Amino acid sequence: MHELSLTENMLEAVLRSAAQAGARRVIHVNLKIGQFSDESEESIRFYWADLAKGTPAQEAQLNFQPVAAEMTCLDCGHVFQPAMETSGCPACSSTRLRLSSGDDVKLESIDIE
Repeated sequence: MHELSLTENMLEAVLRSAAQAGARRVIHVNLKIGQFSDESEESIRFYWADLAKGTPAQEAQLNFQPVAAEMTCLDCGHVFQPAMETSGCPACSSTRLRLSSGDDVKLESIDIE
């Protein structure tokens, strides 16, 4: 269900930007999706197809660019891209880690006509 509200918010932002630019239609919607994101491309595409009906974004192609996750060690400050088997900081072996990016979906840009 989270994908529904996420997709609604993205569509609102896309339509607002397209209207401000005087666009007739939205051709591409370029998104970044984090490696550890809970949202699925398939669900976002499904909701987009329904929500965008009758809008200038109805025929827009959704392009997803994967983004690698980054973790920050809370002990030494080392920032690294975790492997699936990561159990600690590669610099100091601490297990006090924070996911600093790679768990979200971001609207990167739109192409309009």
